[in-house]
Amino acid sequence: MAVAACVLVASCSSGASTTGGTGGSAGAGSGGSPGSGGSGAVTGTGGIKGGGSGGAPGAGGATSGAAGTGANASGGGNGASGGAGGGGGNGASGGAGGIGGTNGGAGGIGGAGGASQGLSGQGNAGGGGRAGTGGVANGGGIGSGGLGGTAGSSGAGGAATTFVCNQAMPLTLTRQWFEAGFEQDPGIVNARWQLKAREHGYITEWANPTSDFWNEMIESPCASGSTNPDHVVLTVLSWTCCTTQAEWETQIDAAITNLMARYSALKRIDLMTIIRGPGNMACPMAPNVGQTDVVPPELDAALAATATKMPSFVFVAPKFEAPSCSIYTGGGPDVTPAGSATMAKMIAAYFVNLQ
Repeated sequence: MAVAACVLVASCSSGASTTGGTGGSAGAGSGGSPGSGGSGAVTGTGGIKGGGSGGAPGAGGATSGAAGTGANASGGGNGASGGAGGGGGNGASGGAGGIGGTNGGAGGIGGAGGASQGLSGQGNAGGGGRAGTGGVANGGGIGSGGLGGTAGSSGAGGAATTFVCNQAMPLTLTRQWFEAGFEQDPGIVNARWQLKAREHGYITEWANPTSDFWNEMIESPCASGSTNPDHVVLTVLSWTCCTTQAEWETQIDAAITNLMARYSALKRIDLMTIIRGPGNMACPMAPNVGQTDVVPPELDAALAATATKMPSFVFVAPKFEAPSCSIYTGGGPDVTPAGSATMAKMIAAYFVNLQ
């Protein structure tokens, strides 16, 4: 660093005074040597403190040069000029101030958020990446924060379960919705569905391994696996067999045992009831004689208990309800063609991912 010297001049009666040594500028250097000249040297100024920030300041120069001794000439002549005081050596420049650090490096880009695994269609979004820490420099600018991580994409919906052949069974009330547009629904794969149904195909027939109902012909057979379906949708109904949950369970368990014995490829059974009245309440019109559109709670409980005994194999389909009593022929449980088409869409919406 360049250091400015301060020079102050003083007059003497007998000789010119010398200037004091220049104080060293701030730094580690020693002060100036004392002048050897005339008397009354002006006190040297202190060294200027180095302006650099961060470096240790240099030691100051000597405060003053020693006074020069000017001898007066005899006879009143001007004394010989005192020898110029030796200029004080410039103190070593103070160490350069520490240069402010450059801006801290930008924070790292936040990592991309991870994708969540879908649960039945509802994936958790991945968390945003953590922002990078801004670098801090002495005298430098603050480092820019890291970019936020990209949020993970929503989890994909659960993949559809695929079967080779899906068989709906076993009675006329099943046929009504199946043949009213179920197979033609845009979400249903027609080639993977078939129907096995007979009038009065109550649960007691399917609980009997020797019933002639097992010989009923297949309607609209699957393109593959028609004789050995791997998925069965079974409507459970009887007007006479059962009043208690235990009685219902006995018939249902026996029917499932027979299905497993006949269909070695069977992977899943969905248990259904008939289309129940709105709120599972009877409609005002009289139902068919000896029948009803109300599903007894003992049957619902038996279906749930059976599924609990056979997890991952037996399931209970939703309790499909008529949107209004107008879908029935009279008070039910038979459904009009228009009502059957309405219910076919509702049932297809459930099985679209189970086929």
